[in-house]
Amino acid sequence: MLEVQAPNELEELIRSTRILLVLFYDSRSPNGRYLAGIVEDIARAVEPVIAVARVDAATLPGVVRRYARSVPRLQLYFDGEKVWEQIGFFYNSASDRYAIRRGILYALRSRNTSPSRLGISLRF
Repeated sequence: MLEVQAPNELEELIRSTRILLVLFYDSRSPNGRYLAGIVEDIARAVEPVIAVARVDAATLPGVVRRYARSVPRLQLYFDGEKVWEQIGFFYNSASDRYAIRRGILYALRSRNTSPSRLGISLRF
């Protein structure tokens, strides 16, 4: 998983990565740390086919304002275009994982692909 460190780094990742999942979160918040843990599990399941990055509002508030406006939020980019976004979470591990899995699945289908075509599993 990539930790975005500079304001222009996310823009470059979006432009240069075929499929990118981005978590916008605040590391100072217990909820942010909870979601970062779930996204780490997702990264282990889908990388390197789907790149996974996170942007910490505590260190890059300007990037969060530009791309997400609020935290926590997940966004999926496909060929540089945002194809899915989840705002808000259940804070129940099973429910959050299910919602994220379904969101990614539907976004991939909207681009005429699937996890099996990509050679990945969305079991996280």
